[in-house]
Amino acid sequence: MRIFLARHGETDWNVERRIQGSTDIPLNENGIRQAHSLSSYLDRLFHAEGGFLSSIFTSPLMRAKETAEIVGRRLGVKVETVPGLEEMNFGICEGKTWIESKSLYPKELEEWEQNKRYRRISGGESYQDVLNRFFSAYSLIRKRRSALDADAQKGDILIITHGAVIMLLLSLRDGYAMSDSFIRVRVENARAYAFKEEEIEAIRTML
Repeated sequence: MRIFLARHGETDWNVERRIQGSTDIPLNENGIRQAHSLSSYLDRLFHAEGGFLSSIFTSPLMRAKETAEIVGRRLGVKVETVPGLEEMNFGICEGKTWIESKSLYPKELEEWEQNKRYRRISGGESYQDVLNRFFSAYSLIRKRRSALDADAQKGDILIITHGAVIMLLLSLRDGYAMSDSFIRVRVENARAYAFKEEEIEAIRTML
């Protein structure tokens, strides 16, 4: 079984480079097109391989749910919402650009950047908080999957989530330090990143 993780399609705040975090922003027109492109890519992939997608799980945030529903309709797969897959909460920085945030909260951002794994921006989360809740959500996903019949369990799964979540998982899998993962790991909108089940479990052991 493979686990595909995909970031939602583009939003207006992505274009404006505003920090979205937990703020519930819908897809823009390009984001909708990107979600359709993601669905087409996955459809072609599974047809070429002779495999199939058995489940789609999504973050509760609107931009993720809209992306998941577009893919689900194309592939004929039910979409299930799972709390814990949301984007990182960036607290007082949400709605602002990083340039604006560093101008308004220079000391706080400097301290956060020194230890992103465990330090939180005011009102927000640390990287470790995000990882902890992702793996709580992943445990729930595994329980829901185990309830499927034997044939359905042979299929792959898709998780529609957010940039910081995927960035952290890729960083831990590929051995990048969290201090510079934001620079070294670029997570594109509506692109599927494939993980093996054992890779996800190996990441869990690093927490």
